[in-house]
Amino acid sequence: MKLKLIAASIVGLGMSTAAWAVEPFTIQDIRIEGLQRTEPTTVFSYLPVQVGDRFSDAQAQAIIKDLYATGFFDDVQVETMGNQVLLTVVERPVVTDLRVSGGKAIKNDLIRTNLQNFGLATSQTFDEAILAQAVEGLKREYANRGKYDAKITPKVTRLDRNRVEVELTIDEGETTTIKNIEFDGNEHYSDRTLRNQISHTESGLFTWFRKSNRFSQEKMPADLESLSDFYQNRGYFDFKVTNAEVLPNPDDKTELNMKISVNEGQRYRFGTVDIVGDLLDVPAEEINDLNKIKAGKLYERNKVMELVRDVQSTMGNYGYAYTSVEVQPRPNAADATVDFTVMVNPGRKIYVNQINIAGNNKTRDEVVRRELRQMENATYDQAKINRSKERIQQLGYFDNVKVDAVPVQNSPDQVNLDMAMTERSTGSIDAALGYVQDDGIVLSGGIAQDNLFGTGKSASLRLSNSSSSKAAAISFTDPYFTPDGVSLGYDVFYREYDAREAEVSNYKTSTAGVGIRMGVPVTEYDRVNFGFTPEWMKLKLYEGAPARYTEFVEKYDGKGSMGADFLTLKANVGWGRNKTDSALWPTRGYIMKANAEIGLPGGDIQYYKLTHGQTWFFPLSKNLTLMLNGEVGYADGYGKTDELPFFHNFYGGGLGSVRGYESSSLGPKEPNGYDNDYDYMGGNMKAVANAELLFPLPGIKDQRSVRLSLFADAGSVWDNDLHDKHDNTKYKSTFTEELRYSAGAAFTWLSPMGPLKFSYAYPLNKKDGDEEQRFQFQLGTTF
Repeated sequence: MKLKLIAASIVGLGMSTAAWAVEPFTIQDIRIEGLQRTEPTTVFSYLPVQVGDRFSDAQAQAIIKDLYATGFFDDVQVETMGNQVLLTVVERPVVTDLRVSGGKAIKNDLIRTNLQNFGLATSQTFDEAILAQAVEGLKREYANRGKYDAKITPKVTRLDRNRVEVELTIDEGETTTIKNIEFDGNEHYSDRTLRNQISHTESGLFTWFRKSNRFSQEKMPADLESLSDFYQNRGYFDFKVTNAEVLPNPDDKTELNMKISVNEGQRYRFGTVDIVGDLLDVPAEEINDLNKIKAGKLYERNKVMELVRDVQSTMGNYGYAYTSVEVQPRPNAADATVDFTVMVNPGRKIYVNQINIAGNNKTRDEVVRRELRQMENATYDQAKINRSKERIQQLGYFDNVKVDAVPVQNSPDQVNLDMAMTERSTGSIDAALGYVQDDGIVLSGGIAQDNLFGTGKSASLRLSNSSSSKAAAISFTDPYFTPDGVSLGYDVFYREYDAREAEVSNYKTSTAGVGIRMGVPVTEYDRVNFGFTPEWMKLKLYEGAPARYTEFVEKYDGKGSMGADFLTLKANVGWGRNKTDSALWPTRGYIMKANAEIGLPGGDIQYYKLTHGQTWFFPLSKNLTLMLNGEVGYADGYGKTDELPFFHNFYGGGLGSVRGYESSSLGPKEPNGYDNDYDYMGGNMKAVANAELLFPLPGIKDQRSVRLSLFADAGSVWDNDLHDKHDNTKYKSTFTEELRYSAGAAFTWLSPMGPLKFSYAYPLNKKDGDEEQRFQFQLGTTF
């Protein structure tokens, strides 16, 4: 029977159809010709028709479209013979080898990986169009790296059995850099000031490291927007970039000149700012109070955008999740003011239907849900949703917590909240070797599980050993001992501390204890903690120990002047508040804490230690944060122990206190019989203040693990009872006499092996007997 051509072929993206139509018929057979590698069953699985279906021109077109979409074929023909359909295909060749040579700025292996992302790889079907796209994409990437003359030559070699070899030869050429960046039209700010606002830079001494002197078309829009932000946040409401061009340097083809023309316009001040719209059940005074813009102040675009965000967030707290806010400016050039009307359209009030949690493969749903502040079947509340996300992140079990509001079909006033998270490993078995200045090499190890069987409970066993301290501890914590978040924990521990090895004083303590602790949430951000720990201490004094130590032992133990055994019934009461924006690198907010440690009656030692600390973070700019910290402490004995035990004294100096002075060296001192050597006595009162300017390390992409800072420290440790009870001391002990301060720079890296901290500080008021330690550091993790 004569063949009828229904659809001639499909090549590339083009399609041609026959000049005549076929009469519809019922398919009795389908045959395929031209297959070399592809199995017939695979082709049949893609066909939109099968034996028994009615066949027409429309089915012919569908066959061509669907088979071409598989990417297996360069050509498809459909013909009919009686009630049979005959398919003739030409398979695309397979890439048997893919070679890349000449890549330096971009390594050859990286290029091959990127080509695979384009669909060009060994054992894949070959497509000329994909190769062309890959070459163009690679050229753009080279241009972004300053290689504008890069030449990429593809070579395709046809082999037998429908195979090809693909080779890319790359000639990167010379790197093109920016020689000059000039501005035109800028009257109020210099070219140098404007250059500092953009990411592109002129070639200089350090640009080889940052590569910022290589022009990138992709970065250009962001640079122009940065210029606009700079001007518009300084009053220039109608500022515009009129032209931006990059031209080759006529004297050197490997150099570019960048020229940006601007129209600064005149400077405006804020006029009136009116918030209008139907706020429905949202209190108007609450919305109006969000407006912090003062008439007469220089116009700042950031303040307007901040107002828009605050209005949307507050409306979201009342359930209006899709509030639109339109800003209508009305500039008045005559008096150089700009008025604003902020139009608020709340839309429909939204309710949360369901909260779906995904990604918690090991952690039980209840562990996540008990942290939620947004409830199901309740009004949508943006503040509660944000707080729920924060609390889940603070668990430490998950990374990349995301919350999406998904409209419920056929319910315009309802959404489902889809919470997606990536579960992280919470169990660990580790052994670590670290070094802590003044403590020497530290060996530590342990086993811990912060999310025991997915219940949120934690348990750990830790061991450590150094020249001056040894410790072993077993801990267990149930963070939700009660449904409302009261935590309960237990600790068993043993530790030794040798003050002589730490070069502090001449005594050694060995302490064992069993403790119970409880935490009670008071508000969303406040928590009160309680603890009770009986401790058994063995105290040893070395030869040459200060007289006040031997006097204390003889008075309160009576077993001899060189050693003693004490039972302490230690109780703790603490309060803490954390309102920072990040547990890792805070940039705003504050932390406040207060604690009372008490040796209760019934034990051999009765004492109390009161401490209070506050840490504040102030964002000065996108990359600058000011940290202010203050700590105070007071301790004393009471009851049958009418003085503070010396081994509970406060100490100061070193990391975490006043840097630049040796660790634990601040405060009263006593000569120990050696030339120019002293015992550091510590004191019953302390005060420490720190100011630190935090900023990321320039040129480092990972801004979340490396940070630099400039700091100033001040602190004092003193003993207000020292003269009354031990008048043989040579030194005064008052706040002003013991006050020390320093300044310097620090570097912090959250490395895979643990936190690494380095500081260099210059003591500003060193006195006789003080021990300097300008460079201080801590490597590894200790406890």
